[in-house]
Order: sequence, then C-alpha cells, then structure tokens
Amino acid sequence: MSGLKFLLLFIAIIAIVAVSKFVLRKVFNIKKVKKKAFSHNHINSTHRKVDWAVRITALTVYLILAYQLYFHEFSINLLLFIMTLIITSENFVRAFFEWKFSTDPKQSILSLAEGIILITIVLMVIQFDVLTLLFQ
Repeated sequence: MSGLKFLLLFIAIIAIVAVSKFVLRKVFNIKKVKKKAFSHNHINSTHRKVDWAVRITALTVYLILAYQLYFHEFSINLLLFIMTLIITSENFVRAFFEWKFSTDPKQSILSLAEGIILITIVLMVIQFDVLTLLFQ
C-alpha cells in the first residue's frame, strides 16, 4: 500500500510541475519547444561541458550520500534535500544558458520555475513529514 501512496505522490509532483509550466507558458506567451525525452538538449558546447561537470559532481555526491546513509546515521530528509538541490542545479544551469545564449530566452523562465517548484515541494514534504506518513 505504501508503494501506491509513493507512486501517487510522485504523479502529483509531476502534475504540479506540468500544470505550472502550462500556466507560465500562457502567462508569458512562451512557445512550447519539442524535446526528446531523456536527451541532452544543450544550447552550446560550453553548456554541454558545464552540464557534464554538474552530472559527474552529482554522481560523486550521490555515491558519498549513499555511503553515509548506508553505513552511518544520515538523515533521510537531509539526503532528500541535497538530492533535490543537485537535480535542480541542472535546471538552473539550463536556465542560465537559455537566458544568455538561446534564441528564445523566455524558456529560461520555465527552467527556473521547475527548479523552484521542485525545491518547494521537497521542503514541504520534509516540513510536513510526508515520507513518515507514507511508510507507516
């Protein structure tokens, strides 16, 4: 049953992000750009290099956090928050490069909003102790 609750939470988070991006597109008149799922849509070569540096750093931090969580008493909430910051750092890097070097700088609004929304949702999950409620 807790797996179903976790799946519903995950679907709700995706829905919140999708609805907020839809609203922002309408409010700021931002064109929808077709992107392939799980592809690397880099703005330029500098963006590609910075994005890969962020990904390699994220992998290193994930391994350190996994070690800390497995072998030491590490707070799951702190782990969740750090992982969210790492994931959203990719959004913020994308937003910067979209703003500075893209032909459509308004796209950066969507990347920034997605990062901020994800951080806000995770902070709310931590504050209201949702994970404990899900897995009781």
